[in-house]
Amino acid sequence: MVNNIRKSKYTQQLFIFAENNMSVTVAIMFVTGILTGWLVFGWWLFPVVWEDADPESLHPHFISEWVQMSADSYVLTTDIDKAQKRTNWLGENSSSYIEYARGNALGAEQLRIAQMQSALEVVGESKEPISELNLGDDKNNLKEVNTEQVETGLFDRSILIPILGGFIVIAVMSGVGYYLFKNGSLKLKRDLGMPRQQVDNGAAIVDDSNSSLTTLTDNEDILSDRGAPLSRFMTTYLLGDDLYDDSFGIDDANGDFLGECGMGISDIIGVGEPKKVCAFEIWLFDKNDVRTVTKVLMSEDAFSDQAKRASLAPKGEPVMADSGKAIVLETASLHVSARIVDMQYGGGALPQNSFFNQLTVELSAWRKA
Repeated sequence: MVNNIRKSKYTQQLFIFAENNMSVTVAIMFVTGILTGWLVFGWWLFPVVWEDADPESLHPHFISEWVQMSADSYVLTTDIDKAQKRTNWLGENSSSYIEYARGNALGAEQLRIAQMQSALEVVGESKEPISELNLGDDKNNLKEVNTEQVETGLFDRSILIPILGGFIVIAVMSGVGYYLFKNGSLKLKRDLGMPRQQVDNGAAIVDDSNSSLTTLTDNEDILSDRGAPLSRFMTTYLLGDDLYDDSFGIDDANGDFLGECGMGISDIIGVGEPKKVCAFEIWLFDKNDVRTVTKVLMSEDAFSDQAKRASLAPKGEPVMADSGKAIVLETASLHVSARIVDMQYGGGALPQNSFFNQLTVELSAWRKA
């Protein structure tokens, strides 16, 4: 139990840090997206597999082998059309590839490539004649120039698409991570026991009796029998929040965990969406007590229904909701007052005052002497 409490507190601190340092959080999610897209998707789940690629996508040395095989076939068959077709598969830089292969060949192999090159020039199909290449007689310079042309062509076609795909994966994963972080913050707060809104002693709240702002001053806390509360929270339910379930951690002045309190949906009336809530559970957990104290806050119509009250009685003591009413929950070492600050019933085909359209409750916690 203690380990779970510590883990919960550490998780709360981590979440608060992430929420208050959005730039750091986005940077972490961006790096996570890169690593996930690169390692998980790029190497494990969806590795790059080359299929039906053209010869121009090969490494320069293998392109030379392709030219050499084409030249060998031409010398044996003298089929210039087939040789032209095979060299055309090398793309717009086919003449450069042929010259590169000839410059790196020796003896008879170089001679066969030269024969095929001459035959291609004769038929006039070469788009880039050798005379226009301005390649010197020096063999090393010829190899350096053509290698640069070949590798540039390979980069444009084979590397550009994976790079663009990687950036798309990074952008998508970063966007999804940011969306989940922002939209899941409320659920995480509920799961971790973090309040939606914590009200300090000087906060303003709405009083339903006159719809004006009432301020809780320090004098009112001093006049209280128990003094200023350890913690004070405000929670609001609105019609349509079908997953409403708020919880808050109670700590002492030193930050030590004492317990939790909260409110959630207990029962509904009617059918369809959104849910028409007719009863809420207000509960208190004390780490020094074996039991969790619960009271059921019911609408006027539900409270007047004896059968409904009987069915909800096992969950906790039934209490009818009324603006300004304070409900007390006590455990071995904690005292919590749940005061109804504002409430509105919904209307429609259901009985009058049967379900809540809005309910705002202030939870104040004290440590018992």
